[in-house]
Amino acid sequence: MKDTRLHYAWVMVILSAIILAVIAARFYTFGVFLIPISKTFNWSRGALSWASSAASVVAGIESIFVARVSDRYGPRAVVTIAGVLHTAGFFLAAQVSQLWQIYLVWGLIMGTGNACGYIPIMSSIARWFSLRRTTAIGITIAGFAAGAVFWPPFTQWMIDTLDWQRAFMVLGAISAVGILPLAQFLKSSPESIGVLRYGQQPSADASQASPAAIGLTLSQAAKTARFWLWGAILFGFYSSLNVLYVHVVAHARDIGIPPVIAAATLSIIAGTSIAARLTIGSISDRIGTKAALTAALVLAVTAFTLLVSSQSRWAFYLFAVVFALSYGSVVPLETAVPAGLFGASSLGAIMAAAGLLSTLGGAFGPPVAGIIFDRTGEYQPAFIICLGLAAIALVLSLILLRLKEQSAPDAKALQRGKTMGYSR
Repeated sequence: MKDTRLHYAWVMVILSAIILAVIAARFYTFGVFLIPISKTFNWSRGALSWASSAASVVAGIESIFVARVSDRYGPRAVVTIAGVLHTAGFFLAAQVSQLWQIYLVWGLIMGTGNACGYIPIMSSIARWFSLRRTTAIGITIAGFAAGAVFWPPFTQWMIDTLDWQRAFMVLGAISAVGILPLAQFLKSSPESIGVLRYGQQPSADASQASPAAIGLTLSQAAKTARFWLWGAILFGFYSSLNVLYVHVVAHARDIGIPPVIAAATLSIIAGTSIAARLTIGSISDRIGTKAALTAALVLAVTAFTLLVSSQSRWAFYLFAVVFALSYGSVVPLETAVPAGLFGASSLGAIMAAAGLLSTLGGAFGPPVAGIIFDRTGEYQPAFIICLGLAAIALVLSLILLRLKEQSAPDAKALQRGKTMGYSR
């Protein structure tokens, strides 16, 4: 008789999608708060943007340690810490009155919360699936996008109706309710509850029974060309993305788009990206994850070309839609590509280490864009730089496409200290 019970892998997907929807508030609301906070304290956009960059740096550095803990012990404890820090961070942000305080709260506290949330969740999901892994990742990360659709206009509404301080406190309360209880039901692996991965067939051969447990360690992965190419691609894409996170709402208002609609720009990007997140799994199954990545970066270059070529509202809206399709495709592949390149045994640590490279670019992108605006009165030069970075990422993805993925036998050989195909 066929077992019709819901596999716990899909319970993990549902729980993780909801948690990520709440965590998305940290990513997608800073740009909405940028103008009201800068006006309240007369802080420049460039100076204030360093808070977002500080969060990226802190998260990037701490993610390597946190991911190792999550790889070994599971995501429940670290995601619980993420919930505590997000809650505390939002409430403390409502109390800031000095620039260093927003750096401390948004940079250190919220940055640490980010390190404890996103990568531990995404890397754990990969371990629960032998089949439909990219689809599961896409559904999980669609929760993040759903949060991104909701938070910017909701936050702008709260700022207009209440004020920005009370808006921060509401977000803190939602973080407590939406993250802390659900985190307690996250499990470290199928083995921890005595089940097989979704789609895994029982086998007498233990090495075949746990395919997702085979892979390179972080130190082994770091000695391959694949790792550095992947990190450089993330550097190019996410440095450009972080500029949009922080400044696209302000840019929209600068070109005459009303505040609520400008805030909804992030929602348009996130909402449109959901379609890409949900379909990229089937696309990558047909053409491969690396080819799907290249296609997504073609869309990113197209989007930034639209952004820099016209200042009209319709060009801006078209940019938002095209970039959303790129962004929505890249995010699930950020887990699926390294899983294919390096295996899943140390996936969290590898994702965090490669992500640190993207953090370096992402940390400086927003403040540099803010400084450019402060000196020139426009974002156009900053967006041209973003176009160049996206184009470099595209070229690197074409190189990555020609490199072979790490096969399970190679990975097991490396675990025994051999060097077969070690530096491809």
